[in-house]
Amino acid sequence: MNYEHDIQKMTESLNNKQRCDLIEYLISNNPEVPYLILEWYKEMLELPENSLQKETSEQLDDALLMEYWEYAGYIISEFNEYGGGPEEKEETAYYWLDKLSELIEEGNISHEAKITFIDSAFIEYDKYNSGFEDSLAEIFFELCQTEEEWRYLIAKLENHPSDWKNNLIMEILRYHLNDNDAYLELRSKNLEYGIDYCQLAYFYFEHDNTKRAVETAEEGLLKGKGRLTVLFEFLFDYFARIGDIANVERIVHTAMERREDEKEMLNKLFEYYRSQGNYGKAKNALLRSFVYDAGNEYKEYRKIKSYLKSEDWSKIEPSIFESLRDRNIIAYLHVCMDRGMKTQVMDMLISTLENPRLRLRSDELDEFADQLKDDFPKRAIEYYWQKAYCNIPGGNRKTYRVANTYLDKAREIYIDILEEKPAWNERLNALKLEFKNRPAFLEEISKL
Repeated sequence: MNYEHDIQKMTESLNNKQRCDLIEYLISNNPEVPYLILEWYKEMLELPENSLQKETSEQLDDALLMEYWEYAGYIISEFNEYGGGPEEKEETAYYWLDKLSELIEEGNISHEAKITFIDSAFIEYDKYNSGFEDSLAEIFFELCQTEEEWRYLIAKLENHPSDWKNNLIMEILRYHLNDNDAYLELRSKNLEYGIDYCQLAYFYFEHDNTKRAVETAEEGLLKGKGRLTVLFEFLFDYFARIGDIANVERIVHTAMERREDEKEMLNKLFEYYRSQGNYGKAKNALLRSFVYDAGNEYKEYRKIKSYLKSEDWSKIEPSIFESLRDRNIIAYLHVCMDRGMKTQVMDMLISTLENPRLRLRSDELDEFADQLKDDFPKRAIEYYWQKAYCNIPGGNRKTYRVANTYLDKAREIYIDILEEKPAWNERLNALKLEFKNRPAFLEEISKL
């Protein structure tokens, strides 16, 4: 017997009032999980598209909206009270917030239910101590559709002003209400950081007021707090676009004088002159850029090598190479490998465990040992063995696993390259004997 089919037929025969009575009855008899009943009925409701169907669907979604919020809001209230909470509760709250977003996306929430939800959710949002504020703001933005709803949200944000809420209001005015006058008035009153000036500059630029846009960006360089990257980039790009080389150079010079975004601006200057076919000035900008740390000096080294003419590269390369020794040992070793200086690289690998400065980055050196194991198998074994050994005394399961990784690398060299399996077994057995009172370690290396 198909009970699901029979139940569906019964629900289709009910009028709107009877459906509501049915839901109320089911919920009154199952007060713990009303949302499950609502979801069940929504799934069962597969009537043709008509006004009755729309009205019923809206009522169901309105009810589900508040049911989902009750579960999420309860946890968020707790987090507001204590300034956070356990991870499992956080995940549960996000589950219900995701359910809210999915429901809102269907587009069946009534205006009245939206207002009721916003009022309820803002009680927790205004406390601003739960860590869920960004997620709630996203839901508010998903919920609002009409001008009336956006204006209502603005009013709620204005009740407890803050810089963050001002930013949300400006976003609404600019992108959702297209109220340029109100946006301009509020944005002009809230200029503190570089990004504030940049947003205003882009607003003017988008509305064909280039002169005012440039003036605002220049003002931001003088008055703006925090990082001014976006302002430097805005002005650089504008002057580069119109071919104003003097001002392009001025913007880069200002960045260098203020010791802010020097490398980024010099890189932009290099790309600009390269696009213009000005080799001399592009080369100058590239070499000036190399002075500033980039985090990947080897990539920078190769970039310079690929751009410079051979005669220029042969003159400048020795000084760049030597500077890498102190600036970035990893980049230095990469270049050594490119030069075929394998013995020097191996010497440095062996010395890493004795040099505190290099020991901190020793894991980054493993790739060099991997590359050199065929050329220096016995020295590579010592490198891996020492890396393994230092993870054993005073260790734990985590460090024992690291040790096992390095020991396995040593085993491969003993057996596959040197073909000295007896020597490997002898050395491994000696290590096991030394740490015979560490059963966890012995278990971790049991498969070697």
